[in-house]
Amino acid sequence: MTLKRPSAIFLDWDGTLVDSFSFLLQAHNHVRGIIGFEPFTADQFMEYFGQPREVLYRNLYGTHGAEAKIHFEAFVTEHHLKYLKPLPGAGDLLKLIHTLKIPMGIVSNKKGDFIRREIDNFGWTPMFGAIIGAGEAPQDKPAADPLLLALSLANSDKNLKNTWYVGDSETDAECAKNAGCINILINHSNNIAPWVGRYSPALVVKNCTELHDFLLQWQQK
Repeated sequence: MTLKRPSAIFLDWDGTLVDSFSFLLQAHNHVRGIIGFEPFTADQFMEYFGQPREVLYRNLYGTHGAEAKIHFEAFVTEHHLKYLKPLPGAGDLLKLIHTLKIPMGIVSNKKGDFIRREIDNFGWTPMFGAIIGAGEAPQDKPAADPLLLALSLANSDKNLKNTWYVGDSETDAECAKNAGCINILINHSNNIAPWVGRYSPALVVKNCTELHDFLLQWQQK
């Protein structure tokens, strides 16, 4: 597939632009300690990372899901602005997309007020035409709803076939497919998961810097 200059670019948040894995592992192990569950190792938690929020609570905590959500959100509210960090090259990638005047937004399954505070903490808010979090569309990812909502809010020509959705997980790939958008995979782990072949991303890059460099072809000389 030959990629043209995108009419809009939407991006996932956790694991795509910010290094949230270690922080979320810490948060969930804090919750598991309160409830009386054994803590996760990093390898164990990787199986669940990126799942839709309500699915994650059900899979991790079963009948303790409601209690877990309270403890988790309290921990994240207190600590996320201190510990959450951008992935290398994320800021430069966003600045380039903004400079290219390509409409841009965030579509995530994280609670929206958390995302907005995190984005604002990095000074990135003015670059986004839309920021959509969990529960703000009729269904969360992998349904198309949040991506379509973001597209309707951003200053875009609404050309779905030339709209990119950039993410790092199967949930992101399925969301792009359901919306009829172009799937771009940032594969930070550099290990091709079995699900990748089912979605055939139009472009696979190793990190934010590699995607930044790919987009340079549309920078005016």
